[in-house]
Amino acid sequence: MIELLMKRLCQQHRSLSSFLPSVLGSSRKGSFRRMSSPETKDPFCQAKLAIDELIRRYNSQLSMCESVRRWRTLPTAPRRDPGDVQFTLMCYNILAQELLEMHADLYDRHDSVALSWPHRYDRLMAEINLVRPDILCLQELQDDHREQFSNGLANFNYGMLYKKRTGDKPDGCAIFFRRDLFELVDHQDVEYYQPSVKLLDRENVALIAKLQVKGNPTQRLVVATTHLLYNPRRQDVRLAQVQVLLAELDRLAFSGRFANGTPKYTPSIVCGDFNLQPYSAPYMLMTTGYLQYDTLSAKTLEPHGPGSPLGRVLLPPSLGITDDCRHENLTDRANQDDVRATRLYNSQCRQPRPPQPGEPTEPFCQGTLRHHLKYASAYRHNIGEGNQEASTFQRDWITVDYLFYSKHQHTGGKSFTESDLKLVSVYGLPTVRQAREIYAIPNMYFGSDHFALAGRFLLKPAGTATAAAAKPTSEESKL
Repeated sequence: MIELLMKRLCQQHRSLSSFLPSVLGSSRKGSFRRMSSPETKDPFCQAKLAIDELIRRYNSQLSMCESVRRWRTLPTAPRRDPGDVQFTLMCYNILAQELLEMHADLYDRHDSVALSWPHRYDRLMAEINLVRPDILCLQELQDDHREQFSNGLANFNYGMLYKKRTGDKPDGCAIFFRRDLFELVDHQDVEYYQPSVKLLDRENVALIAKLQVKGNPTQRLVVATTHLLYNPRRQDVRLAQVQVLLAELDRLAFSGRFANGTPKYTPSIVCGDFNLQPYSAPYMLMTTGYLQYDTLSAKTLEPHGPGSPLGRVLLPPSLGITDDCRHENLTDRANQDDVRATRLYNSQCRQPRPPQPGEPTEPFCQGTLRHHLKYASAYRHNIGEGNQEASTFQRDWITVDYLFYSKHQHTGGKSFTESDLKLVSVYGLPTVRQAREIYAIPNMYFGSDHFALAGRFLLKPAGTATAAAAKPTSEESKL
């Protein structure tokens, strides 16, 4: 890799005069402030010291990857029984090159050679090949880079789904799955932009796939990936987007009913760049199944945040998504496989339903949201502790990327059982302290401005993992 680094530096900087301004220019941000000895007045010495600094940082990044980015088996990991299918899922915001170049000011403290697409593509592929996922979920895959990625991943024999962001955005979400392990049963792209809906006026998207294990149609898995709005001041928009996503997951993951009428769901994994931190309001809705939002601050969704309370109206009844995060027309499940039963606008196939006079307020706009999908985060976030995890840098090292999985199944009332989906191990994330030591991402080792997430799972035959009852939380007891 050191030889490759030198080669790339030479390719990018054909002469010393062109090399020095690019590499040494980052000293404005403190990259090479130690170049103050007399010999550094020699431009060739300056170039050598700059290259030495790049190599030093690369070695530091490599060391961190080898010590931190390792598989960690959970203490509670189950054993693999006959009939279980083990698979690896990887989630990665890969930073679209057009977005990097459009917002170049965000990367002016980075090593310029590390920002070129050929270098970043090589490093992204290297990490994907290191993890070797059976299912790969990407965010910010540039539309005109799809073929390049498909060709680069050809040895995995992937099937591919892709949803470009609406409007004039250059990127989107993708799901790759191994065709020798899974078959595609159904899929749905989700457009968060909904005409005339105040909180759904942004061009973000999601992609959902229903897969079944090849040769065993009873073993199914729903996988979703999304990229929510970035704007740090609009937590209300992200909450509305999560409600839409949960309604579509409810539709695609529904698999029947228990004897008492409680809905059954196919095990599911939801991952992506949510652009929100652990234990914020949308996160709590995902992981506890319940959120009272009407008294929270309108835009930050904090209990004592600035401004007036959000109030009871989040999504209008005309959208047809209830406070239970379900489509109103599917509550009886008579047409659960019919996408036309939803009222969601889709730029490819469906027009919005106009508001109807005298629309009901039940079961809408009650100031609370709930759902029955029972997600848990695969990672321990350790907020406020010295070992708090980080997945990206946004003014500081924080977590905004998640891998949620359906750990439990709601069986009615206050009863829950274990899901057929079991988490075995996770691909380690650096702590905030460790991330600060590697300077910045992307860099010579890491190809994106996000760290990849990954988990290894067992998918048991349907209905075999229901023996251990789960004690509901105080929020779950409200369902």
